[in-house]
Amino acid sequence: MSSDREIRSALQRIQAPDELEAQRRAWPLVHGAFEAREPVTPGRRSLRPLLAAAVGIAILAAAVTPPGRALVGSVHDAFTDEKPKAKAALTSLPAPGPLLVNSRQGPWLVQTDGARRALGPWWEASWSPQAKYIVVTRGHELAAIDPAAKGAVRWARSRSHAVRGARWSPDGFRISYLDGRELRVVAGDNTGDGSLRRLVGATPPAWRPEAEHELAFSTVDGRIELVGTDSAKTVWRTGPGEVPTSLVWSEDGKRLLVLAERSLRVLDSNGRKLWNLGLPIGPSGVAFVRHSHRFVAIRYSTRTGRSDLVLYQAESVPGEARFLYSAPGDFGTLAVSPNGRWLLVGWINADQWLFLRLTAAKVRAVSNIAEQFGAGERVGPLSEAFPASVSWCCPASP
Repeated sequence: MSSDREIRSALQRIQAPDELEAQRRAWPLVHGAFEAREPVTPGRRSLRPLLAAAVGIAILAAAVTPPGRALVGSVHDAFTDEKPKAKAALTSLPAPGPLLVNSRQGPWLVQTDGARRALGPWWEASWSPQAKYIVVTRGHELAAIDPAAKGAVRWARSRSHAVRGARWSPDGFRISYLDGRELRVVAGDNTGDGSLRRLVGATPPAWRPEAEHELAFSTVDGRIELVGTDSAKTVWRTGPGEVPTSLVWSEDGKRLLVLAERSLRVLDSNGRKLWNLGLPIGPSGVAFVRHSHRFVAIRYSTRTGRSDLVLYQAESVPGEARFLYSAPGDFGTLAVSPNGRWLLVGWINADQWLFLRLTAAKVRAVSNIAEQFGAGERVGPLSEAFPASVSWCCPASP
């Protein structure tokens, strides 16, 4: 029995060739058939048409995708991949909560009503809990600024190397940052700055939610280490692997996504690898759905030149990958609204932000994103002018 379960789990992790493309092809057919159906009142409803419809969908699913069941599991989550009509400017957000936008020209603050404000000549910015302050970096400088006071600097300190990857702990009492390749931690009031590890990977560390000052970071050989910053003691450490580009915790601190250029590892709170996924060359990104272990991942297809949004489960068995949305070119940023209903997706090639309603097949689009965040008269490829990251507060998205 145990071996049967292991085989079943292994088979579920296998993605059939062209499976996501098959789901993309099938969805317009299923969606069109649903829209064209004849409305039936409750009094006229009978079992025979329902059975016929169920059989028809099952046959269609089996015809267009080898595992068949993958489509059945994804239909109710899918969006069409038709290009939505885009607004020329960002006039409001579809859900409450401000955005912090790291553009190539510096960080910006965006309010729910669409009001935008540049935060000064900083290179990178990250929220404090509840957005009371923002930690910013520029060259050799680390600072905390007050967004309510037009970006007034509350404190600042200089380091010997380039400073980046600054992140505020969930309780607001600690800030981690990289000083070159050294991992350091300072208190939120700019006291007690000290070295935590002398040499680490280039990945920005990630504070574990619902924990007492525990910080995950990557070593130079791709090991993921969780350390208690107050004691400097290692809680756990994984084996070596591909050095990640980002580390993303679930909101309950029980799952950690380790995203690299060619792979995605899913770890539990004890550092145990639940499963891993190979990724094609191209843009990628991950974001947890609020209050869950489900997450959205960007998968790029070199064969079709398209980016897909795919829904996975960060559990022992990932279940069926569910196709959500697809578009030609590159997706560059992901952020989930605080109420968990909307997903912001940066569509670089179209110079657009897409707002996808996660509870219904609905998409809103806004164009001219690079220009609205300080790009001015663009010189060079759009990817260099498009915002590098977005976080939606509160709690902030990765």
